[in-house]
Amino acid sequence: MKETSFVGARFFMGSVTNIANRPFRRLVTEYGADATIGEMAIAKYVVNGGKQDLTLIKRGPHDRIFGAQIVGGNPNHLAKAARLAEKYGADFVDFNCACPHQSVVSHGGGAILLRRPEALVTQLDAIRQAVSIPVSIKIRKGFDEGDNVAQEVADIAQKAGFNAIFIHGRTKAAQYRGSCDWELIEQVARNADVPVIGCGDLANGTDVLQKMPDTQCSGFALARGAITKPWIFKEIHEGHAIDPDAETRLEMLARLVMYTLETFGRDEVGLKKSTDFLCKQLDFLTRYVPTSILGYELPMQERAPDWTPRNELEALWKRTDRDGRLELLRRAGLPDTPEPRVREVKKQSAASSQDSQEAPDVSAIRAVEMLDTSTEDAVDSHEFEAESAQDVIDASDSSALDAICTAAADVVGVLETVIDSCADAVSSVISGILDP
Repeated sequence: MKETSFVGARFFMGSVTNIANRPFRRLVTEYGADATIGEMAIAKYVVNGGKQDLTLIKRGPHDRIFGAQIVGGNPNHLAKAARLAEKYGADFVDFNCACPHQSVVSHGGGAILLRRPEALVTQLDAIRQAVSIPVSIKIRKGFDEGDNVAQEVADIAQKAGFNAIFIHGRTKAAQYRGSCDWELIEQVARNADVPVIGCGDLANGTDVLQKMPDTQCSGFALARGAITKPWIFKEIHEGHAIDPDAETRLEMLARLVMYTLETFGRDEVGLKKSTDFLCKQLDFLTRYVPTSILGYELPMQERAPDWTPRNELEALWKRTDRDGRLELLRRAGLPDTPEPRVREVKKQSAASSQDSQEAPDVSAIRAVEMLDTSTEDAVDSHEFEAESAQDVIDASDSSALDAICTAAADVVGVLETVIDSCADAVSSVISGILDP
């Protein structure tokens, strides 16, 4: 293990769209995550000022060490998004060059940037020069099947002044299929002058514990393993596997429900957002099969065989239908009905009516409603839907489509740069006219 570390952390909660929000980051931090990385934020949307997009890069009150992850191909957007992340309290900025989703790749971001490593310098320089906090890059082995550009990209990132490298040992073409190439990760870590954080196929704390004695990595990032077993960080710190029973997992879920309601609110809008997020989270939490039943810890790429629950609560955890999940959430404390959204206005109106008998101000009611519906966190509502991290499969990819995407991304990047330059020029002219 290298003596150096990135931002003083060894065990990171990786970014997972629609999952790695404030409530969940709070939960894994309590279980021992040294640092957490927020949901991937598209730089263009962040710069445009969307509230939900800005939320993704904001440090939460319970984050121990927080990294804001940004994605995109336009250097101006990336620089501005990085500055905003620093402004809103991020401890570091992570530049995602690993996302395999076609909806991101086709817009010039994510893993498609690995196709031309030498061109990455522009984006890397823009981010590095924009902020004073540490910056990292998340990469894959390569783009196409058979690619191996990780070492080249790592060298370029180091020369650009990046402080750490997160590596997922698969290509974009592989998505999340097959085995993660940990030999490659170790090779890059051995050659690197900055901390390298390894990612991929870390389903259990014991997977990390087995690698730690001989690894060249400075740390590990856990995403799919952590959203299925949030207690995986506790396993690492305690040095052994943990097999919580159904009741203990329900108590954990109750904490997550409480944190989610605190974040989104208990009114109609907040309760809906809470329910939607928690049901998505349960898609992963319900995949856990007790090792006391299987007789072994389930590896990342292995599906569990059918198993027989030992009691009624275990049977409920095994269910995958929405009604079953809603019942779990009800037992964990999620309310069936929302609280009134204008309760503060009603109280104020009641107090006022005792003196003046005047009707409540409708505009005030609407203002409070708008405030109530605004939340400090929000489930990502980007134009793309995040696939289940366990099951991301994009069978429709082809080399022809990827080539088109590469060309389109280049054109989009140039156009966006031109537009930004024009906007800056117009702004300067206007400023000169108004303030000669």
